Amino acid sequence: MDGFGRRLRATRTFAAERGWTLAASGADEGVLLDQLRGEPFHPPEAPPDAFPYPVPGRHRHRLSDVMRGAYRDRSAVVFAYTREQEILDDGFGRRGWEHSRHWIAALLDLPAPVPRLQVTPRTAMLPARPGVTIGDPRVDERFHVHTDDPAWAGGALRGLTPTLLDGPAWRISGTAILTWTWAGPAPGVPLDQVDAALERLAAIAGRLVPPA
Repeated sequence: MDGFGRRLRATRTFAAERGWTLAASGADEGVLLDQLRGEPFHPPEAPPDAFPYPVPGRHRHRLSDVMRGAYRDRSAVVFAYTREQEILDDGFGRRGWEHSRHWIAALLDLPAPVPRLQVTPRTAMLPARPGVTIGDPRVDERFHVHTDDPAWAGGALRGLTPTLLDGPAWRISGTAILTWTWAGPAPGVPLDQVDAALERLAAIAGRLVPPA
């Protein structure tokens, strides 16, 4: 409990120094998660015959340490996100909530909408749906790219420097640019990484979205 109290006090101080608000939980989490539709908040549903057990049910979403404020004249939101999986049957008649996963997410509002674009570092795990290639090896060999407009995405990504491409996954959807990273076994926003994450989003947005 004392560790939780220290973390909360540090987060309050961090937010106050920037003139941001802090909410211990996301009162409007449904609205925010719907705005951010996609990974990791809305994982694709597994087909019924994907495995015999366990039988999954709903996902439960929780937001915490929700900080809101201005960053480089844009509206920013930073929060910790937890998703739990409901198990309807584990093969032994047991059921309940388990498999909690924790992420840290940050987003900036954009002045104008652009085509949907998601860039995710390649891992051994294949994405739920195939992406597109843009003809640039430094992108195609290292990232999964998902977009509604491959031609636009190709031009946009070729204009980004490797420094901006490297790092956690990011996505532009509508009028928001978002990044997220797995937080490990315990929730909580790593305060020493917030400014770097928002700065990277601002730099990407500055290359892709014309000012209003």
